[in-house]
Amino acid sequence: MASEIIDIVLDPTDLNAIDLSSVKSVCRWSSNFRFFDLSAGEEHYRLLAHVARSVRRPTIIDIGHFQVLSAAALSLATEKTVRSFDLISSLPSDPSVPTAVHIPNVRIEIGPNYMRDLPDHLRTSNLVLLDIDHLGKSERDIFKVLEEAKFDGLLIVDDIHLNEHMQRFWDDIKQTKYNISSSGHCVPHEPWFIT
Repeated sequence: MASEIIDIVLDPTDLNAIDLSSVKSVCRWSSNFRFFDLSAGEEHYRLLAHVARSVRRPTIIDIGHFQVLSAAALSLATEKTVRSFDLISSLPSDPSVPTAVHIPNVRIEIGPNYMRDLPDHLRTSNLVLLDIDHLGKSERDIFKVLEEAKFDGLLIVDDIHLNEHMQRFWDDIKQTKYNISSSGHCVPHEPWFIT
């Protein structure tokens, strides 16, 4: 993956200077809101915003959005469309509650069809965030789709050391991998790059 050279510098001062305030209002409802504004190295939202702004293609893919906080951070790359996929919705049922659905460049897609549609979306993307059920099988299935589609961008895989299933998934990947935990969030939730 990542045949296109993408030069991304992860300077802690620059990461921590990223202003998340423009999307915080759509995250307040979440039980994980208390983590959203933490520093790079404590939580990965500033890292996601930085990487999203650094990639060149117009689509960013977020697989496993749960409460859509990652999509909110990714959306700070305002000139790009964030396509956020999950099997079930964890969003509030009240449509008046501000969520990432209300961010103009975020598209939320719920249901099993995302696996069928993923190869089409990959054509305009060079950034995929993979943060799903952490059982290894779904991650392997999605990784296979990326390989078959000849995805040539960056894949950020979250929670690699969360359990033995994820560790095994990580260990079985033969592509070049970079540990960027110091810029993401702390153990046991370490984001990693596969390029």
